[in-house]
Amino acid sequence: MGKIKKNTLGKFEISRDEWVIIGSVLVLAALLIVFLPKTMSSQWFTNLIPPLQYLIYNMGFILLTVIIFGVPISLIFKRDMPIWTMVRSGLSSWLVFSFILDLWQPPFAFGTSGEYLITSQESLIGTSVDYMVGWIYMRLFPTNSMILNIPIIGKLSMLFVLTYFITPILATFIIALLLKPKVFAKLLSKK
Repeated sequence: MGKIKKNTLGKFEISRDEWVIIGSVLVLAALLIVFLPKTMSSQWFTNLIPPLQYLIYNMGFILLTVIIFGVPISLIFKRDMPIWTMVRSGLSSWLVFSFILDLWQPPFAFGTSGEYLITSQESLIGTSVDYMVGWIYMRLFPTNSMILNIPIIGKLSMLFVLTYFITPILATFIIALLLKPKVFAKLLSKK
């Protein structure tokens, strides 16, 4: 087999096949972002479990993040466009935005005592990251009824602590594993 010809973009090299993959993912993301919201009020969607609602609702945005953030990060650190590096970088970016930044952004799904703050399914609460994560924790542990008495802070439910404090820490570790420790350290360094 011959070498795949790479196009240069400044000092970066991207093959024709890589451009096709990037373009295809962008088209798929755009289609999902435009057409999926029209089905969100349907009965089949509201009957899904929150992790599936979250994935289906956000699939277009996840793919878009893979391209918008994965391509530049991959080019900066690798000087070419390995597809798996792009996917790892893009998914890591999605985890930062969704499981760290968006998790702490109001409206919150759960209060400090473990109660639901939003109860209407028409609000697409099942597509929010905190509701999905809390739903998973409630299935694994009886967290919504456990109350912790934390010094200085006061009483918080275990569900609230797991959802809003432990989940971002776990997401950070997953990001580090996805990016590999050297790349994660490069991103955090000021060099």
